[in-house]
Amino acid sequence: MNALVFAALLVPAGLPGAATAQPGSGQSLPVLAQYTAPPQRAPPAPPPPTPSVAPPAAPTQAPNAQAPGTPTPNAPPPNARQAPASRSARQPAAQNPDDVPEVPPPFQANVSDPLLTPAPPAPQQLQSWNEALTLLRQRSTDLQAALGQIEVAAGTWRIALANLLPSVGGELSAQYNILNPNIPAVGGGVGGGVGGGVSGAEGFTPTQLLGIGVLTANVPVVDLANLYALGSAKESRRTASLSLAETRRQLTRGLAQALVSVSSNERLAEVNRVNLRTALERLALAQRRYELGAGTRLDVVRVEQDAQSARRNVVTGDENLRQAREALGLALGTPSPVGIKPGLDLNTFLEGANAACRTLESLENRPDIAAARSRQVVAERAIGEVKRQYAPTLDITSTTTGLTVNPGFAQVPIWNVGASLVLPFWDGGAREGLLRQARGQLEQARADVTNRERNIAVEVTQAKRAVQVTRATRELADRERKLAEENDRLTRRSFEVGTGTSLELVQSAGALRQAELELVLRDFQFRQALVDAFLSEAACDW
Repeated sequence: MNALVFAALLVPAGLPGAATAQPGSGQSLPVLAQYTAPPQRAPPAPPPPTPSVAPPAAPTQAPNAQAPGTPTPNAPPPNARQAPASRSARQPAAQNPDDVPEVPPPFQANVSDPLLTPAPPAPQQLQSWNEALTLLRQRSTDLQAALGQIEVAAGTWRIALANLLPSVGGELSAQYNILNPNIPAVGGGVGGGVGGGVSGAEGFTPTQLLGIGVLTANVPVVDLANLYALGSAKESRRTASLSLAETRRQLTRGLAQALVSVSSNERLAEVNRVNLRTALERLALAQRRYELGAGTRLDVVRVEQDAQSARRNVVTGDENLRQAREALGLALGTPSPVGIKPGLDLNTFLEGANAACRTLESLENRPDIAAARSRQVVAERAIGEVKRQYAPTLDITSTTTGLTVNPGFAQVPIWNVGASLVLPFWDGGAREGLLRQARGQLEQARADVTNRERNIAVEVTQAKRAVQVTRATRELADRERKLAEENDRLTRRSFEVGTGTSLELVQSAGALRQAELELVLRDFQFRQALVDAFLSEAACDW
């Protein structure tokens, strides 16, 4: 028996690695041809054990015949071919231990929800800082009130000046004597001087319907109280001007903060919708697993609760955006909401705010501190003004009287010129009361200056430190968001392939949503801190 006959005997026994073709023919072995690699996620099953085959009895052979099992000169021994085939069947292809097993592609869900529609734009949208500043000048009630206060101070100064300038006044009256029409109706001291000797000497008599004209003039010569009040009124005008500068600074700060708030809430509304879309995709994934029998109803309920939470954030975020736009509208003096034109960077608005204001060299020159000190000066001068009311006043007066006469039209029989010295001996204690009021107002003004200086010093320090703190917290929030995003991606992927739980999926989704909101909030605080830090040491002269 030759090698071909021996191989034919091995095939029915199922010996792995047995060849069915002649050695060297180049054809594949049946066992290797039918071998398919197992899935990479599960280890391959071990091959069945090789059965033991008893060798047949050696028959009588001719001298030239070969013994059974003796290989032919050109063929290798059967055992030499069987060993490599058996090892190939037992051991799969070598793999890199660092390779990640392949998983099915991510689940793509097509979700839709009415809340995914972007928030509607505001009816009015700003395009530049100059546009916002123009609206602020035209419609701001605080600015109008500050300008009105300047007019009040200017009027007070003009009144104080008028008390030191000459005054001229006139009076016209008509009189008729009902009891005796033949006697002219001249009242007061005028009748004594006119009805008698005047008519006889001058040859005229007053008319029965007597017309009287009186012209008076008064020229203050010495009035220390009003002279000092003029200086106080001038300082009050300066106080009003400084208050206007402080109002402009506060309006600029409020406008910048309102712009930052609108920008942040718009960003927050977008993030809420992205989170809602992600939550709906998770819900669709959980429902798909439940339909395929790989998940439970509890998984669907958990993810659906997370989706409802995302919907609530969208609703509240849109309301916050509407309120922020309304606040910006009120800052600009309009009751309608105002937004920012899409595509505009907030930094362009903040750069406009920096251009509209200037940095102060000293904190003492800040408008509110300067205004408080100016009010203290006015209170100090009020005390001196009250004290000068104890001093006498000297005025020069002149009176001219004209009468209607018959015959003729009118005569001027009287022209008096005199001086009056007023000596304020006692007024019932009114000046003492005014003095006490002025002293009390001075103490209030001093306390206001001291308190304001302390608060502003702390405010500036905190504003500068807030920039560093908010920058650091924003960077940390950004890192936390990236970690939460990676955690959510991996958790979601684990849930897709069946190794993760719905609880882990919901927890990672909530952590990502919270990290997104925290990042927007920290960015809002950082931008607001930049505005506060700059305007805490600035003055706006627009």
